[in-house]
Amino acid sequence: MSNVFDYLKIQGFRGLKSLELSGLGKVNILVGDNNSGKTSVLEAISIFCNPLDPLQWIGISQRRASVGRTILPVRHSLEPVKWIFPQENKLTSIDEPYQGEIKIDAKGDTPIIKLEAQLLEIYGSGIETHTSRRLSNDDDPLNEYIKSGIELGVAVSPAMVQADLFGSPDLIIKESFQFWDRERIILKKRPIPYIKSATISPAYSESESISYLLTRIIKRDEKEQIVQVLKLFDSNIIDIEILSTRMTRATISIKHQVLGNTPLYIFGDGFKRALIMAITLMSIENGILLIDEIETSIHVSALSEIFSWLVKTCQTREIQLFVTTHSLEAIDAMLEAINDKDDIVGFKLNKEGLPPQRFTGDILDGLRERGLDVRGK
Repeated sequence: MSNVFDYLKIQGFRGLKSLELSGLGKVNILVGDNNSGKTSVLEAISIFCNPLDPLQWIGISQRRASVGRTILPVRHSLEPVKWIFPQENKLTSIDEPYQGEIKIDAKGDTPIIKLEAQLLEIYGSGIETHTSRRLSNDDDPLNEYIKSGIELGVAVSPAMVQADLFGSPDLIIKESFQFWDRERIILKKRPIPYIKSATISPAYSESESISYLLTRIIKRDEKEQIVQVLKLFDSNIIDIEILSTRMTRATISIKHQVLGNTPLYIFGDGFKRALIMAITLMSIENGILLIDEIETSIHVSALSEIFSWLVKTCQTREIQLFVTTHSLEAIDAMLEAINDKDDIVGFKLNKEGLPPQRFTGDILDGLRERGLDVRGK
């Protein structure tokens, strides 16, 4: 299996001024102190996999902004989108429109090798709404208002550009999108991602509902693999089903030898986390799986078996895995799960612009035995 990414260079994404990750493996572990950029790397990869979908940019920005909310707003604020881009020029002048640029370069078995994105703050006039800001006083008969928005310009270089010695601009795909603050975003059709990918984090999962993904797995007759993962938590698990009626939304039910048909919410967070991980993994192949804080909610006693299944299934489905962790036990479990130690690579991200440290194979194993510091501060 060749890797989708052998090399990544991320410039200007959130707090990452310039970060290079070379010699990527089939399994990539990102460690480092809090706020060292681990989650930002996963977000940058997710954007790179599907850069021409404007809802992907909105979704990535809203994931952090949505922490603590029970219901996500339909009409999003655009401020979180700006925070994906560099923030240095915000300190120069509040009167100048904000603008920023992101660049991501990649090498490997990837259909695209470069992404460039520019964001510009824009303003326009419009009719009065509850989110508009008055341009003039209350006696103005025109009743004009200012709308704030952003223009996102995206340029993607397909891998075929690499063979073109002159880098013909005709081969570069460019799109431009405009969003207005607090206005609903509607697309007739979302573009197909260049690279299949899925993200799992402590605060969110992919935008597609878990019940919808599970339905597709059941139709492919692959449900038994999900059940086997759940049995690692509770040997009394018999089956997993989707229940729905015309009057209710689809819900996931667990068939249990002792409890009978049991709603998913009865089970603990570790059980739900493993279920989301398994369903998401079984929903992609030949792509990228991104897991933030992989150890979250899973007890150390279950890490070895869960991660063994995770790594082996990624290999079977030809998925390149990127995870962040603060857990020494999680690293132990993944090292134990993989046969060829050269397939697993660790990167310790550093603050203040220092390059990341790279550890592979037996070196990573040896550093772990000597107490590699991954817990963060």
